[in-house]
Amino acid sequence: MNPYILIWSICTYVENHVREDIPMEEIVRQTGFSLAHIRDVFRTCTGKPLARYIQERRIANAAQDLLYTDQKIIDIAMGYGYSSRTVFSRAFLRYTGYTPSDFRICRPALTPVRLCAGVFGVGLPFRNSNQIESC
Repeated sequence: MNPYILIWSICTYVENHVREDIPMEEIVRQTGFSLAHIRDVFRTCTGKPLARYIQERRIANAAQDLLYTDQKIIDIAMGYGYSSRTVFSRAFLRYTGYTPSDFRICRPALTPVRLCAGVFGVGLPFRNSNQIESC
């Protein structure tokens, strides 16, 4: 099997289930390959572990919700499977350089990104280290 078809299957599945718990057993069932094979091919083709990719997609989609909805931060955090606002804030800060509150205030631009052939999503902005701390 062409590895890009496997990557496409995984990216499509993750994007369609980003707000849900994504058990690895379901990805195994959906693709028909062992978890070890899936993880190896995914990392080889994308340069990142599957679990990190899933986390990044959750944060990117949560970022979109922060900018374009008036939902409370805790509701967004819980909607993406985070156990608390604190856990969500730490993960969000790690991937974007912003706390969720600062992100809402600063309103950095989100850009569309190509996740793989035929699958697009929202991209994460990253705070430039040379940027002034205030917006």
